[in-house]
Amino acid sequence: MGFKGFKYGTNRFSIRGFLAAISRLFMAIPSDAPGVFTAGGSKNEVETWHVIVSNSDLSSQCQLDKMVYCKCTEGKQHEFLLLYFRHPIQQHAVSILVLDRTPCTDDTQNNNGGSSRQNRQSSSIVSPSVYPTSAHDSVFTTRNEGSAIPSYLDDTYGSYKNLIDLEFSASARPSAIQVSALLSALSKHSPLYDLYQYQCYWYAHTVWEALKKLFPGCKETTRCQGRSSYHGLKIEKADSVDVVCEQYRIRWAGIENAAEERRKAKEDEVRQLRMEGRAEERAQCQTEIEQALAEAARNAEESARNAEEAARNAEEVVRQKEEVARTQRAMAENQAEMDRMRARLAQLERQAA
Repeated sequence: MGFKGFKYGTNRFSIRGFLAAISRLFMAIPSDAPGVFTAGGSKNEVETWHVIVSNSDLSSQCQLDKMVYCKCTEGKQHEFLLLYFRHPIQQHAVSILVLDRTPCTDDTQNNNGGSSRQNRQSSSIVSPSVYPTSAHDSVFTTRNEGSAIPSYLDDTYGSYKNLIDLEFSASARPSAIQVSALLSALSKHSPLYDLYQYQCYWYAHTVWEALKKLFPGCKETTRCQGRSSYHGLKIEKADSVDVVCEQYRIRWAGIENAAEERRKAKEDEVRQLRMEGRAEERAQCQTEIEQALAEAARNAEESARNAEEAARNAEEVVRQKEEVARTQRAMAENQAEMDRMRARLAQLERQAA
């Protein structure tokens, strides 16, 4: 990684730029976004890449900062694109993906990595005498650190040059899921590699122009001439930008509709779970109320029995008190009668004397 803070050609350099470059060196490179930020190198057909990106929320949110239009300076002067994606959370992290179209050969079918000098020939334009064959539209990604990307580009393409840079506006950067939808629509539009129409020149040109049209406000900087040409001669190619843009819009509308349906289904599921939860809660409350009422009824019955028992005990106490009172009255009456009899006896004794 170069230190962009240095001001070459002067005796001064930017301390801030130097420190920023140093800090970038020690920042962790994420590998948590399949198809964009990965731990190792992988090369996938665009349709497979579209599926990989679609199945990861983090991958689908990575934004395309810029593209670089590249051209080999050897052989058939193959053209390909570099895609610079920024991580949606770790904003310092940028991953460089390689996008190109080649004719489908045994090597491209059986070699997923494609990182050997022997594959340069399969990355070149086939001979005009060859009939149209299946196209191999692929995306290569690897961990964006060290010499991983330069080594892949050197091994795969040999000598090449950057023709044009395209920087997207911060307000209109395509996401990885949008780019993958466009590439998928493009491959379905022209699944065959045709030397006279649907070759690598057409592919790089159409991706480039379609993204410019779909996401306006980008800045294009030309560094070298020679785009869509072979040794200075312009190469004929199909004009498919408008058609592909329309196919992308249809495909993207389908993706958005599917996402909206999934969102509504999720909301319905959550709502159903909440309703079930409320019903369960109501049932639980009803059960608790019924249990409380039953307990209250049992307590009331027990209280009534206790009250009845207390009333009986009170009646028994009253009866016993009355019985005692009657006994005491009878004893008092007997005592009074005995006292009268003693008095009468004493009187009779006095009279007899």
